[in-house]
Amino acid sequence: MTSLAQELMNHYRQITKYVHIGYARWDDLVARVRRQEESSSRDYDDEQIWTFVVACGYAICGQNGVASLGKILAGIDRRAPASSKIWLEVLPIPPRQQEGETHIDLALGTIRIREGTESGVQLDDVKGSWICFCEMKWYADISVGVSRDVHRNQLARVIENALCFQSGGKHADRVYVTLVTPAVFRDSPARSRLYQYKFREYDTDRAQLMGDLTGCILDRRDEPDWFLPTDLPQRVESLLLRWATFDELFESLPDSIIASELRTFWVRHGDYQGRTGGSM
Repeated sequence: MTSLAQELMNHYRQITKYVHIGYARWDDLVARVRRQEESSSRDYDDEQIWTFVVACGYAICGQNGVASLGKILAGIDRRAPASSKIWLEVLPIPPRQQEGETHIDLALGTIRIREGTESGVQLDDVKGSWICFCEMKWYADISVGVSRDVHRNQLARVIENALCFQSGGKHADRVYVTLVTPAVFRDSPARSRLYQYKFREYDTDRAQLMGDLTGCILDRRDEPDWFLPTDLPQRVESLLLRWATFDELFESLPDSIIASELRTFWVRHGDYQGRTGGSM
């Protein structure tokens, strides 16, 4: 059987027509896939590679594959404007001063590249605009704090970036933020990760989310196009939080010329806690 790394290289042009890789590098990502394929380790915890390979599995099917991924991650149906690409490792303009650009693991929606950049993105100003920012976790937890705000957590930061994502002062009509983890962290009653608490807190009580956002001590950007903190409650009305799993993404992979290699990689190297790989 051909290796997954080799199949990715063989179909580079077809895949990269529908997936944009920002600050990461294709050759490095494929090299890491190859090293893992040559390893005997069954429990592989590199969330960036899991995100990369699953994105390739949908991108190779073109616009239909991108739409299928949007359905799983955001519940988007085909009546919404299509996401032109799957965006990996991209950088929206940060809404806070003294805070670096937030690295978005995977994004979908009415998005375009920011002029003069390879990794910067902004809203594509179209009717019915929507975005989905995904935070991908394998075993890692969300990080907490930045150098000037010890209470800042990564999930709140991604949510705020999604709410503030714009072009010329116009924001997305619908905003999705999706957490993606192994199923064991979503479906088990045991809670060992901070995101298990913060996700449920933010999803069921928007006052808690508002408290974390407005409680940030970092100043907002002072450009006139950026909305003031008083607009946040209205923006939060457009937010939908979702929690998907890598298990679902691999189980729903569309048929393609690389699907067999992708499923094999998932079964052989995604064996967290002795996961059997299900029916694949």
